[in-house]
Amino acid sequence: MHLLLPIGFTLTPLMGWLTGAPWLTVLIAVVVLPMAEWCYGRSAAPLQYQWGFALPRAIMMAAIAVPLGFAAHADQLAWGEVLWLSLGCGYVSGGIGIVLAHELGHRRARLDRLLARTLLTSIGYGHYLLEHNQGHHRHAATLPDPATARTHESLWQFMPRYFYGVFSDSLRLSRQQRGRLNEALCLSLLSAVWGLCIFGFAGWKGITFWLMQSLMALMLVAAIDYVEHWGLQRHELNGRYERLGPPHIWDCANRLSDALLFNLPRHSSHHLEPSLNSDALYHVPESPQMPTGYAGMTLLASVPPLFRKIMTPRLPTERQASAPTPENKDKLAWTPKH
Repeated sequence: MHLLLPIGFTLTPLMGWLTGAPWLTVLIAVVVLPMAEWCYGRSAAPLQYQWGFALPRAIMMAAIAVPLGFAAHADQLAWGEVLWLSLGCGYVSGGIGIVLAHELGHRRARLDRLLARTLLTSIGYGHYLLEHNQGHHRHAATLPDPATARTHESLWQFMPRYFYGVFSDSLRLSRQQRGRLNEALCLSLLSAVWGLCIFGFAGWKGITFWLMQSLMALMLVAAIDYVEHWGLQRHELNGRYERLGPPHIWDCANRLSDALLFNLPRHSSHHLEPSLNSDALYHVPESPQMPTGYAGMTLLASVPPLFRKIMTPRLPTERQASAPTPENKDKLAWTPKH
């Protein structure tokens, strides 16, 4: 049964278009999945899901093909369909697509890395893997990490710092790769080529579809990164940060979210053992726990007062006592890594 969830969600834009319900994916992502996570996902003991080798890669190909297919033929759609289908495809690209790009981007096989970069460049985020693999995994839960949200930051305050930090860090890491082209700039250029090709195929409707889909996907990945480390920080000891451990990573025990997102909610084990593939990830009860799955958490993060009210008591006691506030946020300003 768990195999059908990511397959079905990836194909919902196509099903919505065929049935005359272009809003289907948005309805499922914003209403059905959060309710199902709350009512079912958290009420049962976690299962150890297995997807094997072929299925995630096949789903990844579909997650690339479905949005790009709609974008390339957007001139044949009504403007209302362009709106709803672009948002729906953004949920596919930002949910299933980036989750699998994140998973395959950690693998060594050339096909896996090609699929990951194809998906990411198709939404203008090709530089993400470089910063994530070489930057975030090293600096998670520290002040210099652009993907670690401060306690005082709302999601909307976090996003500008996050996107700027991920891009600038990817440029810095690219410059350190001696004798090679600047990877971050090359991948950004490739994203621009995607946009020009879509404009050539489908005109203004096509480029509008592509931009809206990409924006939705990027907002979704930012929201996920926001909740995964919000308010958690490693201590600095003698000029060096303590080792990353369970107290520095939010974990999520939700059966439905695990099945849909290839065990991504088991985020602690991913950081503690990055070599593990999605089938081998496990829950870490020692980490602070999210109250629901990722679909619900992204909605919760979009309402900052409610998010803080629910999440602050779940912070480790030490972090509650020393939680930064808007009055002292200046001393936590982001600074680039050197």
